[in-house]
Amino acid sequence: MLKMNMKRRITILIISIIVACMTTIDLQAQTTGATQTVSGIVTDQLGKPLLGASIRIKGTDKGVISGVDGKYSINVPENAILQFLFIGMETQEISVNNQQVINIMMEDIFTKGLQPAQPIKLTAKQSERTEADNSFAFKMFREVSKQEGNNAFFSPLSLNMALGMLYNGASGDTRNEIVKTLGIADFSETEINEYYQKVSQALLGVDLTTDISIANSIWYRNNFSVKNHFIEIGKEYFDAEVRGLNFNSSKAANIINNWCAEKTNNKIQNLIGSTIPNDMMIYLVNALYFKSHWQMDIKFDKKKTKLDNFTKTDNQKRKVNMMEQTSFMDYYADEHLQCVEMDYGNRAFSMVAVLPSKNMNINQLIDYLDSEKLQNAVKNMRWQKVWLKLPRFKIECGFSLGQPVRDLGMKQMFNGGFANISDDDLWVSDIIQKTFVEVNEEGTEAAAATTIMMVGYAGRPKKVEPVRFFADRPFLFLIREKSTGVILFIGRMDEPRE
Repeated sequence: MLKMNMKRRITILIISIIVACMTTIDLQAQTTGATQTVSGIVTDQLGKPLLGASIRIKGTDKGVISGVDGKYSINVPENAILQFLFIGMETQEISVNNQQVINIMMEDIFTKGLQPAQPIKLTAKQSERTEADNSFAFKMFREVSKQEGNNAFFSPLSLNMALGMLYNGASGDTRNEIVKTLGIADFSETEINEYYQKVSQALLGVDLTTDISIANSIWYRNNFSVKNHFIEIGKEYFDAEVRGLNFNSSKAANIINNWCAEKTNNKIQNLIGSTIPNDMMIYLVNALYFKSHWQMDIKFDKKKTKLDNFTKTDNQKRKVNMMEQTSFMDYYADEHLQCVEMDYGNRAFSMVAVLPSKNMNINQLIDYLDSEKLQNAVKNMRWQKVWLKLPRFKIECGFSLGQPVRDLGMKQMFNGGFANISDDDLWVSDIIQKTFVEVNEEGTEAAAATTIMMVGYAGRPKKVEPVRFFADRPFLFLIREKSTGVILFIGRMDEPRE
């Protein structure tokens, strides 16, 4: 009996050894002869490398993460299927099929099915006009900032659109001053109008994920004589809505205010006030609206937003809701400033946030920065890992642009010179702009409305580790279209409020 048991144990042991050996041989065959190395680069829709993309072997828990340059390398069984995953982007699956190199472009879910932004094509002359407008934008913002102080938010595009309509009605010295101040002496009237038309139409269609509206209107007292040529130019080149109203009616102001509110998603209210003065003859109005989500790979996580210190210009600290992320984005720094560019939607539009260096304050930065210096900074940005802190904030402004416009050289318009609008006396009484902006984890919503108010008859007007980008102190910010450089909005954030 004992011998029988011993034989059974020996037999079982031998069988176990044989099975173990066979299993080992089989495993060796799998790991040596049945696997291969696959490598490649993971990029986004614009070809920029993605750090942190997950590359997995489907049906297993095995995988690797792409590096700083988007590169990866993984050992896989033959005929395996690779899964490529990245937060906010559509998962992709690729059969290996003996391929040794697999490069993959990830498509974000928000813009799925949309083409990456196509640059707006301007003629050389139109590009010169953009540079002139941007130069004027910085000069105007310096004046607005001095006038309004903290948390100023201004739209150069909205003002330029209104001035473009006004230019067509100007004559003599008034027109010459507008031409000189705007830097458009080398442009014909047709070239100027075609530029406004081209930019407006192009901005509306460059990113279908961005909600943008540019609307113009001309409102005149119904018994005031306005030349037909001026009206037709406004309609043709500015797509302006033109209406004659009974300005004496209590409903007239509401009609204009409601038009403006409708075009700005109700962000700009009561643009011209509740009543219309007896000497008011014409309102030239531009309304601009913008709303877009951050591009998916830089979207802020609400869970990471927390109270943090924001140091104001007077060195007082205030607790604000500070958004935070660490991502790859375009970044630039020199001895005067550091700036970071955050894309929206399909990357046609972006926000450029600009921090003064430690030895400068926000006012010194505003005096230093101009269109040429911004263009140089943007041109020399590099794709870099950035630890970004940006406050959640909202700004609402309303101010007169009359004095800033005078200070930059357009004075005669406040005395007259509009023979191309009417044979009757007419002059500008004031230029009013109202603005709104809200920046949060989802993206940005901004609006502006500008009205040039023209009076007549009743008398002259009175003169009147990664690199750090911590926006935890006053900073500038601009919203622009990237391919042309057109600046839609420019602002200063001195004290975040919600």
